[in-house]
Amino acid sequence: MACAACSKEADDSQPHQLCARCKQVSYCSKTCQAGHWDAHKGSCKRPNYIIKFDLCPEAISDRLRAVINDPVVSRTISCPATATFHRLHEALQVAFGWASTHTYDFNVLDPRFDTTQDEDDSQEALMRMIQQSMNGASASDPREYLLRIKDDTPDTGMVPRHIDKMHDSRRQHPRTKEKSGPSTKLYQVLDAPEYRNERMVYTYDFGDRWEHLLTVTGRAPASTKFHCIDGSGHGVAEDVVQDGWHVLIDAYRARRPDEEQHEKIHWYETRCSNGDPKGLSNGREHVWEKDAVNMRLSVMRT
Repeated sequence: MACAACSKEADDSQPHQLCARCKQVSYCSKTCQAGHWDAHKGSCKRPNYIIKFDLCPEAISDRLRAVINDPVVSRTISCPATATFHRLHEALQVAFGWASTHTYDFNVLDPRFDTTQDEDDSQEALMRMIQQSMNGASASDPREYLLRIKDDTPDTGMVPRHIDKMHDSRRQHPRTKEKSGPSTKLYQVLDAPEYRNERMVYTYDFGDRWEHLLTVTGRAPASTKFHCIDGSGHGVAEDVVQDGWHVLIDAYRARRPDEEQHEKIHWYETRCSNGDPKGLSNGREHVWEKDAVNMRLSVMRT
């Protein structure tokens, strides 16, 4: 690639440097880059991230009560780099068919955190859990997250959000950095060297802990809108807990549903906050509507 300012070709002895923001043009020197800025700045846009979001996948099974894999539920979205994490949350609510009744956070996982401690049911572990729920973690406690991007939007008065707040203290840690979802932009975290190679999850509903693993798979031309590229699996029902989703699917797959299964089916189709009146029979657990998702994403403000 030739220097955008002087057209000098790159060679092994003097490789060019890409523009750090748009990554679309390169320069042979800082002098050329500075001199070309006035001409370049109008078209210099940060490219979108292409991110795959997997809901409760096998890759983070050590963090889950149940893996969602029959079918796998995922969405791949082109995300504006300058969108905030709160806008990304809103886009994910649309893409996965959630009802936006619970709160959320985005977390960069601490690779040194031992997830097996959650399985410790000793008296000491129980007392530690109670203390953390009441007073928060101490600096000496194991840290689960390197970074937490939290929902600090005004309280809407929804009961589920109040319930989520009861779990909030367990998600905080004196050594975990915290940022605001409505004011932190994607590139400020995804391009940060200290987080680039770490796993990141989006958690919706702190009670059921619907965890979505984020994987940046590429970049795309800059845009101002989220756009869903690919996906699989019907959106999951709110408030069924992780292992409850497969129990609901099994109810639809049963040749002769028993009374309890009939009740689950009726609840999902008539009372669930994000239920589907068409149900999940005849393979509908695999159905999701990309065009409908993108129609809703296209009118979202970013």
